[in-house]
Formats: sequence, C-alpha cells, structure tokens
Amino acid sequence: MEIHWVDFGGVDERQRASVEERILALAEGHSDLIDVRLTASTTPHHRQGAQEVRIVAEARGKEIVAARTRDELGLALDEAIDAFEREVRKLRDVRLKQRHERPPEPPELGIVDRVLAEDGYGFILTDAGDRVYFHRNAVKHGLEFESLADGQRVALNFEAGNDGLQATVVYPAPPDAPTP
Repeated sequence: MEIHWVDFGGVDERQRASVEERILALAEGHSDLIDVRLTASTTPHHRQGAQEVRIVAEARGKEIVAARTRDELGLALDEAIDAFEREVRKLRDVRLKQRHERPPEPPELGIVDRVLAEDGYGFILTDAGDRVYFHRNAVKHGLEFESLADGQRVALNFEAGNDGLQATVVYPAPPDAPTP
C-alpha cells in the first residue's frame, strides 16, 4: 500500500506521522487498501471553512472517499481521517456480512473423481455429468483436502474458469444427499 500526500505544506510532521500511523494500522492484517491519496486544497466555501482535505483510497474494486472542510487544515485533516476510518470499517463489515450470507449447503452434488494430493488439486464429477476442477483452498466446512478419497460424495459450488469449470467451494455432502 502506498500513501500519497498532495499540497500539505501547512501540516506539521507530527500530525502527518500520526495520520500515516492510523492508515497503516487500518491496513495491518488486510490486503484491501491498495493506494491512499490525501489532498489538501483551498475552497471558496467560507461558510464551512476554507481548507478541504480529501482522502481517496482504492480498496480492491471499490473507491473509498472521505472529505472534510474546516477553517484550519489540521482540523480538516483530523476529521477526514476519522471519517475515512469509519468508511473502511463499514466496507469491511459489508464484505464480511456478504461472505456469511452464502447458503450453508451448495446446490450441486458430485463425487470426487481424482485427487492429486502432491499438486494440491483434483476433479469432481457432478451428478449432472460435468467434470469440475477444484483447488485445495476450495475445500471447506470440515472437509480436509488431505483426506479426500476417490468416490467420496461431496457438495460444491462452481463457476466457469479459464480452462473449464472450477469449484469455488467444496463442502461435505448433506447426510440425506441422494446417491447418483
């Protein structure tokens, strides 16, 4: 992640370091923040203040924007970084909620056709007759890649990949799953 400062001549180094620390703390343990740009400018809107701070960040396919206008540049910067932190947390909460809203059981059923344990992938034959590639990282919810066996019944979600169908997640088959 890179942090870019544009036109911040009126901010002391201590405040600048504090803001960078807060941005780096937000990024710690996450890979979603790619590029953060802080821009200061003078605005003609005197009712709200004359100094505007705008923080724009690229966050894996999403743009996060926080801006504040105040009489003093330092105050505008403090308020903008507060707003920026709230927006980043809000985006992460939404993404986390979307991840947990996925259905507990995938709609497709199949059997493990082949596991290449040393290479970390394998293939599943769906009940519909499709051959689906899966990577060890797609195996979830109690299944262990190392213990998968040919002929084992599984449930899965898949999508079109570059070279054919690819499993996005492989689950244990429900106990009441019909046999093919």
